[in-house]
Amino acid sequence: MTTSAPASCLGREPRADARLRLFCFHHAGGGASFFASWPARVPPEVDVLPVQLPGREARLRERRFQDAGEVVEALDRDLGSLLDEGPWAAYGHSMGALLAFALAAARLRVGARGPEALFLGAYAAPHRTPTLPAPDRYDDGELARLLVDFGGLAPQFLDREDWLRALLPVVRDDLRICASHRRARLPDPDDERARLPLDVEAFAGTDDPLVDAEAVRAWAWYARGFRLTTVPGGHFFPREAPVPFFDRLNRSLARLLAAQGLPRAEPG
Repeated sequence: MTTSAPASCLGREPRADARLRLFCFHHAGGGASFFASWPARVPPEVDVLPVQLPGREARLRERRFQDAGEVVEALDRDLGSLLDEGPWAAYGHSMGALLAFALAAARLRVGARGPEALFLGAYAAPHRTPTLPAPDRYDDGELARLLVDFGGLAPQFLDREDWLRALLPVVRDDLRICASHRRARLPDPDDERARLPLDVEAFAGTDDPLVDAEAVRAWAWYARGFRLTTVPGGHFFPREAPVPFFDRLNRSLARLLAAQGLPRAEPG
């Protein structure tokens, strides 16, 4: 697989020897570091490429997004040449699931190369009750405690006012992205003809306090191929219970590699 110049939202250039690129989109308030352990957990033919949105971690000083349509347009500009080069898939977690799906939909809408598969974790389908709260529903103290309740913040940080002053504006802007999902021009779930011609595998944590499996199952209304997989753990099941999650994900990745005529491979 050839490589173009590295995209600004990626921390490094893609590997030229990869047979499949797996672009990974992080949760609200999170960053690309959520996927730091993934390269060692997936087949070696798969190049894990965490996508870093601006306003956090290595892109801390850049302007944050607040609008889902704007995010998708920027991602398509930034990643488009890489997505056109060869086979790719995407995993999105929580807010990242919305962005991964919206990016795939935007590309398929104009005839650009779409993903071999989409993996969506811990997020209700857009026409269901929102997974995440409205951006201004809670004051700072309430929002911080909510983050602790579903595993998005360690309890010891509740007393770190300086740290919360940096984190909570990022979370609120990400919640605004989620609340503006209609601006990303997603398919109409009531129109069967609008379902995307791709395979979606959605993951739901059995103990997720934010979203239940039936709300995640509703992604079936948006794609022609769909599978729901429930795994142990809460909202952040890839981190809380990685073994069962990666066992399932790697079986799906192995099928994608086999479809290219490649042998099954174990993670390195």
